[in-house]
Amino acid sequence: MDKYDYFPTKRLFEESQDLVATFYSTGDYISETSSDYATMLSQEDIKDDFYYALYLLSMLSNTGSIIKLIEQIIKGLNSFRVKRKVTSTEDFLGDIDIEKYIERNYIEKVSPKEYPSIIKYSSFQMPEYQLTLYIAMSIESIYRELFRVLGSHDKVTAFKIAHKHCDHIRKDILVLKRKYGIDFRRKESYYSLKKKVIYRYRNRKIIDDKFKRLILLYERMLHFKGIDFDTSESLDILDHTNFEDRLYEIWLIRKSTEYLADYLGIPKTDLVYLPLFKARKNNTAITTIETPDFRIEILFQNRKNFMPKKDLKWYFLTDSGAQEEIGAIPDLVFIKYLAGHNNPERIVLVDAKNRPWTLNNMEPIKSEVVQQIYIHDNFISLFGDYYCSMLIAHNNESLQTRRFYHKDHSEYEIDVISMDMKDEVELNNSLDKYVQDLKEYLQI
Repeated sequence: MDKYDYFPTKRLFEESQDLVATFYSTGDYISETSSDYATMLSQEDIKDDFYYALYLLSMLSNTGSIIKLIEQIIKGLNSFRVKRKVTSTEDFLGDIDIEKYIERNYIEKVSPKEYPSIIKYSSFQMPEYQLTLYIAMSIESIYRELFRVLGSHDKVTAFKIAHKHCDHIRKDILVLKRKYGIDFRRKESYYSLKKKVIYRYRNRKIIDDKFKRLILLYERMLHFKGIDFDTSESLDILDHTNFEDRLYEIWLIRKSTEYLADYLGIPKTDLVYLPLFKARKNNTAITTIETPDFRIEILFQNRKNFMPKKDLKWYFLTDSGAQEEIGAIPDLVFIKYLAGHNNPERIVLVDAKNRPWTLNNMEPIKSEVVQQIYIHDNFISLFGDYYCSMLIAHNNESLQTRRFYHKDHSEYEIDVISMDMKDEVELNNSLDKYVQDLKEYLQI
């Protein structure tokens, strides 16, 4: 997919950041050892570079500060004295454990004779240092997974910096483990170690605030906070992925919901969104806008169980002769129900198309219009005398719209809107037009 210089990536991300972060489950693995990271699997269990690109952007925006902090922590490492009981059959290895010596050799009369000792040694095995190691190992693990999926791209500046970060963090891991003997048990997680560190802060066992800052930076990175879209490295990543396609879809969810709610007098603070991964997986609405007279459910890339795959009209035969149904799913589906009813009164399909389209160049959108006709054929059991579908593209010239009509069905319409993205004012005006048409089709 070509990139467009006028596309306001930064604005779109900032306005939909919390929804973007829910596209994948934060409870799944990004790697075999990292249960704290979001999964990179798409709905079809295919690796999706959208989320990897998002992670790499977040890593580049935060890892440099994390590395500096880890190295400050390493320079200030302090050991503590540990006592440990050991037993030898040859000689005392430390201070004699007199009680154990008498018990084993004169009461129990073991053979051969035992020499129980108490030895003292220095250790760095403290929760705050274990947490530091865990975070360092986590960052290296994420980087390795990112390189595996996105490729090394050794000549791309952003990836050069990422490789440098990864090499740097790997050296820090070796220092912590080999020089200072720091390690943690396999059953430990980020949250279990964090809990221990917080406990030590509360009991003033730790005074240095570096570990608090490390925790905040690490979680900031995992939650995509502070991503910098203004750097050349960010542009490098966007040029090597299809990041903006998915971002455009998710942003349109947010703006559609907010603009409709505003028209109906519903505050943004009253809007509740289901995590996107959960809504897609469970075939449920992302959010619902409700009034005393009706409710509007908004779906994202799912059919909410009312259009089972077996009911799709188009199919092909596999090599074995089996019938395989095919059917495109719109990005967004708006379903209006009257109060007290469970049968849809109106259904509007919306597809976000991250491509330029203008009235004097129909080619980029022709195939998409045809696809809307094909979608109608597959969804035909849902529609009666009306069919409303919208395609939302963009350009940097002016707001442009065109409606397509059916000769035999006066209420069949496909509405193509190309939003003007050249500046904030024009984009807001374009959103107003889009939602005005959406309200018309929903009859609200």
